[in-house]
Parts: sequence; C-alpha cells; structure tokens
Amino acid sequence: MDHTVRVHTTIDDVDGRWDDLMTAARAPVFYRRPFLRAFEKHPLHPVLRTAYLLVEDRSGRVHAALPAYLQRDVDPMRVIADHHPRAVGRTVLLSHVWHCYDTVLPVRPGPGGASAARHAVTALRDLASQWEARLCGIVNADAAGPLDALLTDAGFAGVDIDVGWGLVLDHYSGFDDYVGNALKSKARYNLRHDLRQAESAGVTVRTGDARDADLDEFVRLARGTAAKFDNSDYYRPGLFQDFVLALGDCAQAVELRAGDRMIASALTLTDDTRLHYWAVGYAQKDTPGYSPFYVAYAHVMREAWASGRSWVELGRRNASFKRRYGLRPRVLRAYFADGSPGRIRS
Repeated sequence: MDHTVRVHTTIDDVDGRWDDLMTAARAPVFYRRPFLRAFEKHPLHPVLRTAYLLVEDRSGRVHAALPAYLQRDVDPMRVIADHHPRAVGRTVLLSHVWHCYDTVLPVRPGPGGASAARHAVTALRDLASQWEARLCGIVNADAAGPLDALLTDAGFAGVDIDVGWGLVLDHYSGFDDYVGNALKSKARYNLRHDLRQAESAGVTVRTGDARDADLDEFVRLARGTAAKFDNSDYYRPGLFQDFVLALGDCAQAVELRAGDRMIASALTLTDDTRLHYWAVGYAQKDTPGYSPFYVAYAHVMREAWASGRSWVELGRRNASFKRRYGLRPRVLRAYFADGSPGRIRS
C-alpha cells in the first residue's frame, strides 16, 4: 500500500480524519483533540515548534499519526541528561509531551498498518533532521508494546526510564470487590479505616466537571505534594489552571474538604476505554486519623468503576503504594535516534 506523509503545525489545521483515527486506534486521551489543543494554547512546558504527522493512503484515509514537539532544556525526568548528555542544551524532537505517560503510535487496525507505522517513524526522524534537532525520540512508551520492535528495527536505542501502573477494571465487579479481593489484609484494613475516619470527621467529597472545581486550590496542594520530588513547576500557577479549563468535559475533579478547607484534590481524564488518575495534591498535615491521599485514591477508584471504562491508569511514581494496592506495573521506555533522515521500508 502506497503512503504519503503530511505535516501540520496546529491541530486546528487537521480535519476530522485525526479524530476518526484516534477512535479506531483506541488512542489515549493525550492524543485526542481537546488535550492537543489545550497544550497548544497553554503549553505545560516550553515547546519551540509543534507538528502533527499524518500517514495517508491514496484515497486520503489516515492510517497512522503522531504529534511531535521540538524542545530545548525540557527534561523533568532527567532522561536526556542521564542517557544522552551530549544533547543537553540542544534541540530534541519528541513524541509525546512529558505530561503524557502513555505514549503510543496510533495505527488504524487492518491491512497496511505496519507499513503506515514505519512511515510515521521515518517521518519523525526526517522532520528532526529538517528542524536540525540533535535527537528525535518517543518517550514513555510501554516496553512490552508493539513500538519496541518497530523502533529498534528503525535504529532507535531504547532505555528504561520509569514504570507506569494501572488496573483492569473488568476483573472486579466494583470498588468493594476490588478492596475485598485484590488487596492483602493490611492494605484493605488501612483503606477502610481511613475512609471511616474521614467520614466520621465530616469530610465531604465533590465529584464533577473539572471546570467547576477550585483549580487554584488544586495547584496549591499539587505544588506542595510535588515539592517532595523537587518538581513543583510541573504545576505552574495560572498556566495549569488555564490548561485544565481548556480540556473541556474530558477532565473531572474529585475534591475533599474538611469544613471549608480543601484537603485533597484529584484530576482525572477519560477517553473511550480508560480513566486516567492524572494528578493529585493533598494536605501534608492537620488531618489526624486518616490520610487525604488514601481517601482521595479510594474515591477516584470508585469513579473509575462508575465511569464504565475497562482500565484505570495511574501514571508513574509511588511504586510502593501502587504495588501494595494491587496495581499492575509496566516498564516505560524512551527511544532515541539522531536527527539524520531515515529510510522508509514498506
């Protein structure tokens, strides 16, 4: 099957064929138009140039696509500094942005998919050369997924950078079944204990559209939580609120209050098959008898089953907690090549 590649520099220049492909490929929320448009308008980290690579057949049908971002000095997880120090201070072309922990290459199922995927990878490398990027790469991809063989064969070097965590919701009838059957006795006791203590303390829970949430309080709490990892600027005041507002109805919030004080705020994102527990901030003290983090987790997991999705994704970090609460790990890998043009192999 013959393919051609078209490059657009804004998502609003891409017609509905992008959305059709993302639905067919069951791509995560990070590839859907609301997230991409929000990142263009309110970039959560600096981006020099943006591209959307579309691989089309002769009829114009899109069979594969990738967003790509030219960046410099953006390395929140020290992936480039630790593994490609010669690229520090140079431009790199990456897919996806660092706030995405679920990077894929959306491909339409059926004949021609493998060839389209190879064209997309080659186009990414060619664009890196055209834009004079020192490196091009795909970061935060599942090491056990189909991208590993594709990128390795294309000359990209892979390195493990983190672990992502999630849970198949269909394995349990609901939150209570999960707590009763997936958790060991101590974890089960602790979660139930904290829920009872929070209820006894009069903690109220609000779940709903993130546009109606107190996003200023979310940012305050999230920055305090992220400070433990020296990463507060992951949530830049003003910018982060504007970004969430631009996401529209794919973003939800779970807010916990003790009296008039916000003690935890969590943001979730949804796509066709997943609920993403995307971000959380919580009070570090003055909540005697229970942990706001644990209580927020419980209510987000309730929402996961209520959403009707088949998978809940809980991103990176905090491995000890996630393992203790029955979540399943997957190794996340970054793949890099230099910016020289590649060669399409059909």
